[in-house]
Amino acid sequence: MGNGQLRAGAGQDGLVRAGPGCRGGRVVSPLRLGRRPASSPSVTPRSVVAAAEETLSMVLSDGAPTPETDQDIHDLMLRLRGHLMQLGAMTPDRSSAVAEVMKMARQREAEVPENCARALMPLARFAVAVRTVLWTLRAEGALCEHPSPCPPASAADHLAASVLVGHPEAGWSVLCNGVILFEDTGYLLPAGDIVGPRRPLPGGAVTT
Repeated sequence: MGNGQLRAGAGQDGLVRAGPGCRGGRVVSPLRLGRRPASSPSVTPRSVVAAAEETLSMVLSDGAPTPETDQDIHDLMLRLRGHLMQLGAMTPDRSSAVAEVMKMARQREAEVPENCARALMPLARFAVAVRTVLWTLRAEGALCEHPSPCPPASAADHLAASVLVGHPEAGWSVLCNGVILFEDTGYLLPAGDIVGPRRPLPGGAVTT
């Protein structure tokens, strides 16, 4: 960080003591901002999503405290960047929709200044962009948060995935992997490929 910006260190009491910033010299509690997620040998989509949603609530929820120092902004930026990197790494084969929202999030990230007096609105826009990435990945079936991972849309048993959103009254459901399954057993893959109905008929025939 540049001259006059905050440098911090944690004391024995667990508080982060800040240097010069928007309100220099104040004591910032990591309990208020939350600690950066510790590295884990077993990172799962479920844990990545939970950590990202926690950080997003710290920035976007109505009751979230307003960042008051450069260190507050820096800490939240590190968390959001980490979540974005993890989400991107979990979806190497991106659809055009995912690629577009990832690009938007990177643009919003570049717009956030390190000076907290000017960073509040850009930080919120970056957080909204990360949340949009998360929502898009869910809609595309790229994130499975079930205890037993669902098969991806590219797997032969993709129809075995759990139902994420069910609309039986309308005759269709969205599976966890992004496949849209219709009542007549036809389905639509996330990439846009359509598979016709294969409901067995009396006598062993199959509709196509």
